[in-house]
Amino acid sequence: MRIEWQDRARWLGLPILFTRYWVAGETLYRRRGPLWITEDRLPLYRVLDVQVRKSPLDRLLGLGTVVLYAVDVTDSTMDLKGIRDPDRVADLILTRADELRAAYGARGREMYGAFMGEFGHGGP
Repeated sequence: MRIEWQDRARWLGLPILFTRYWVAGETLYRRRGPLWITEDRLPLYRVLDVQVRKSPLDRLLGLGTVVLYAVDVTDSTMDLKGIRDPDRVADLILTRADELRAAYGARGREMYGAFMGEFGHGGP
């Protein structure tokens, strides 16, 4: 499996936090923790929208947070905190998500139904 992008969460520009992110194949991975490891996997075709957040310090250091909004039962958002070049990463993720949805033939109603209560969460 080819890794298209990878980075670590950074604090003040230094990669000293115990969180890693990478995109490989059709999936985004987030692994957290020094001893007890938690790994989240998000199929990219489920990503609906991406937001980039940058504080003044982030802009100075070339860092930012990419917030992913996805159709997922357990986590509808995933934050990729303290990463380098967040605009490029957001564009990469959105492009891959669009490509995969087109390849799978996923239509808007199938993807957005999760927010309308069709999967048993909320709504009448």
